[in-house]
Amino acid sequence: MARTKTYRQPTMRQIEAFKAVIETGTVSRAAEVLNMSQPAASKLLTNLEADIGLTLFERRRGLLVPNERGVRFYQEIDRIFSGLNQINRAVDSLRREEQGQLVIGCLPGLSGHFICSVIAAFKARHPDVFISLQARSSQFIVEWMRAGHVDVGVITGRAEDTHIESTSILRQPLTCFLPRDHPLAARTVLTMADIADQPIISFMQGSYTRLLQDKLFESHRVQPHVVVEATTSPNVCEMVALGLGIALSHPFHAVGMENRIAIRPFAPENIVDYQLCRLRHGRNRRLVSAFVDCVHETSEDFARGIVTWPSTPSVP
Repeated sequence: MARTKTYRQPTMRQIEAFKAVIETGTVSRAAEVLNMSQPAASKLLTNLEADIGLTLFERRRGLLVPNERGVRFYQEIDRIFSGLNQINRAVDSLRREEQGQLVIGCLPGLSGHFICSVIAAFKARHPDVFISLQARSSQFIVEWMRAGHVDVGVITGRAEDTHIESTSILRQPLTCFLPRDHPLAARTVLTMADIADQPIISFMQGSYTRLLQDKLFESHRVQPHVVVEATTSPNVCEMVALGLGIALSHPFHAVGMENRIAIRPFAPENIVDYQLCRLRHGRNRRLVSAFVDCVHETSEDFARGIVTWPSTPSVP
């Protein structure tokens, strides 16, 4: 009577080796991923096939190529690993809910130094709270807030929604950024007559600052000479510093660049501000209030650091 062949359950290490070979393409790369020698990885694969009684690879010119069984086996393994990853994500989510979490929506123009400084101040007081920062447009932030996906938002303009509370932050007059050696940097205040013929470094069309700029030029019936468009304030400031043109923007965007560009007030005064918004009856109210406090504190700190003219201005 023929003896029934007995099979063994594959070990997790064998499964990991098999999965790594399929995903990396070679045993040597799989061994690197698994932090083991190539002979050790090859032995795991050989033992796997022997233990389950199935040939999973074809040997072609020294390479292991998965056969039909190998492909099907990998698909099942991948499905199981995906399920395990979902479990891990669920555990992480539950842990974050236990510790607290906030989703912050912020305009790209303020998603750098400003909002990161706010988060640093908040984390110093609430180190266990998980923060997710989403740099998006105002419309996106408001829509996600309505859907309950964003806790706090920094946007332009007030959110036209009775369920959303908005307060003004970083309220400052529009200023002009110039190369430090620009002739207009000798003036203490600039007007449209000064900049009408100047090359303009502008934010992209549709952005808040660009809309303010276009409205300002239109009110004076002047066609701006835009030579470069940029998405972010660091790009705008850097191009101004390199002498490519001048720019009109919120003075906050030049914080940290005072040694490389000149910052001058613009007349008549055009107020620029941003809005801090949150749901009136949203989730995480205690944490949201604490984060809002940090936003206002950081805004005040940044406002004190804004320099819009020389300490000893020269006379034009």
